[in-house]
Amino acid sequence: MTSADIIKRVFAPAGYMGQVYARERGTTAAPMPIGNVLELELSHKEDVQKQPDMTALGGGTHAEMRRVTDVEIKMKLADLNVTNFARASLGTVHGVDAGTVANEAQKVTRGGLLRTAHIGPKNLTLRKGSTAGTATATDEQHSGVNKGALVPLLHLTAAPATNVSIRVGADGATATPLTAAGNYTVVAGGIQVAADAPGVADGSVFWVNYTYATVGDLIAEAGNYEVRASGVYVLPDAVDLADDDDVKLSYEYGSYAIIEALTTKAKELELIFEGLNEADDGKPCIVEIWRASQGVASAIGLLADKGFASLPVTGAVLKDDTKSGVGVSKYYRVRKV
Repeated sequence: MTSADIIKRVFAPAGYMGQVYARERGTTAAPMPIGNVLELELSHKEDVQKQPDMTALGGGTHAEMRRVTDVEIKMKLADLNVTNFARASLGTVHGVDAGTVANEAQKVTRGGLLRTAHIGPKNLTLRKGSTAGTATATDEQHSGVNKGALVPLLHLTAAPATNVSIRVGADGATATPLTAAGNYTVVAGGIQVAADAPGVADGSVFWVNYTYATVGDLIAEAGNYEVRASGVYVLPDAVDLADDDDVKLSYEYGSYAIIEALTTKAKELELIFEGLNEADDGKPCIVEIWRASQGVASAIGLLADKGFASLPVTGAVLKDDTKSGVGVSKYYRVRKV
């Protein structure tokens, strides 16, 4: 079929599905898929000026002038990934890598939440009071250890850990002992692996036993508190905790992203819709939008009684003066079979 035949085609029912790609306008980065888009729509607004016909009874329109005033884009995003969430909330993004916290100070309110500095705490211990003592960590796992790395222990104190022993292996049941000489030293920040450690291969898994100094009495989780995604919930009838008790939390946390909402301006994007027509043998329809300013989401659904959350966003399709030539659009183009 020639292009002339395609242009003359009359039968062209449309039911599109496909990917939407985006990149920041003006960059040379590859356009990246933004995920599942439930709705994508372009709309035009006109300013219509009419001149009345005053030459005959009954009125009417003598002349009409139409000018497009706005081209808008509307999307409903199903994937609330970090990039989409940040663009829809005019947010800035930064990442926090996994780590450990020792002796984070908190004050108890029974029935309330102790909000930890990092989300998703795990392997958490809670201590109350100021009594000095020691405790033992057994087979504390550290994955992905490389030569020359500093391995921070979960229970960090001002003084180095004592009675340290390390085994190496992917499985704690079959891991083999690692001698300290030539392989590692114990420092206040944890375990310092030698840059040329003969017994350590990059990506090793350490199983560490050690004794560390403690302050306060260890409070059991059962009957006192629950570890939740945003911190520690103290039970209203906690047996060993009272209001205004000073406690210290030690825990591990995984990597996560932070989106600080309403801290930047709207991004100008170049968008590509890679449409496939399910109503017409999957024929492609490619829509390229040269310059779109995505606005803030009209709503961000966080809780609902049923269904999935989505991000409804709108934006303006702006004039791109880098596009030139007779019959060349400065706004968008459509290519279809």
